[in-house]
Amino acid sequence: MSLSVVESSVRSRMGDPAFSADVLLVTPQIVAVLSGLDLSSGRQSVSLPHGLTPARFAATVGAAGLRALPERATLRGAVDALTAGLAGALARVQPGSLPLNVGFAFAAISNARREVWRVGPISVLHEDPSGAAALPPSLAAVAAGRALILHALLAGERERQASQQNGETVVAGELAHNLRMHDPSLPLLAPLLAAHAALANDCGPLGYGLINGRPVPDRLLHLQTLGVGKHEVVFATAGYPQPGPTLAVTERHLTELLRADPLLIERHPYIRAHRPDHEGYADRAYVRVRVR
Repeated sequence: MSLSVVESSVRSRMGDPAFSADVLLVTPQIVAVLSGLDLSSGRQSVSLPHGLTPARFAATVGAAGLRALPERATLRGAVDALTAGLAGALARVQPGSLPLNVGFAFAAISNARREVWRVGPISVLHEDPSGAAALPPSLAAVAAGRALILHALLAGERERQASQQNGETVVAGELAHNLRMHDPSLPLLAPLLAAHAALANDCGPLGYGLINGRPVPDRLLHLQTLGVGKHEVVFATAGYPQPGPTLAVTERHLTELLRADPLLIERHPYIRAHRPDHEGYADRAYVRVRVR
């Protein structure tokens, strides 16, 4: 079997891929996308190598671990090695103190085993040319709570302005713009985000897989064996609302969403808005791989 990358892209929500928590790894034996996550409830003060953010640090450690895997590594073996590798890296950057609450999701194709692997919220498209972004149920619940709060604020503003002739649309639009920069729901979401973090590697209905230095249950490991013949597999992170069969289609879906719902409370509820000074609402990575 051979792997070839047809197209790929990695961007941060601010634009520069150097700031992205999403990482792409391409070797002859494995092609993978990793999405780093910072699950802390507050600011984590620690000096990381090369000035990396906590989320990018986790994804970078994961990419190095995937690169170092034996050629015939199984998914279970890979996850155990990645878990140990991240736990060790966290211990080295914070010896004797509470480790950073970080982790990463990943999806990969193993050349030697002809398998597609996934742990955590990464979208995987194979055969089916369309799909929805992988958002854990617990994070979707947080996004729904944020949408509820902002819809209530906008409804209140519309009601307040209803008596002012021709003023409703303008003022509501101004409020929506202000909410993109200053979101009052965020402090209220903190307990929900903490609950979401606590559900990592839980086997209950709201749990999700994550490499975070602690054991990952078998039921949260997803594996698909590729049959004989040619295949195309797409991996995309949560910064894309609707991954598609090509990068152009996927970017078009994102552009349409940001134009229609920049607050991200209607078409694709999310835990933050698209800020006017940012390129996207979240870091994003996309790769389309041809397997022969």
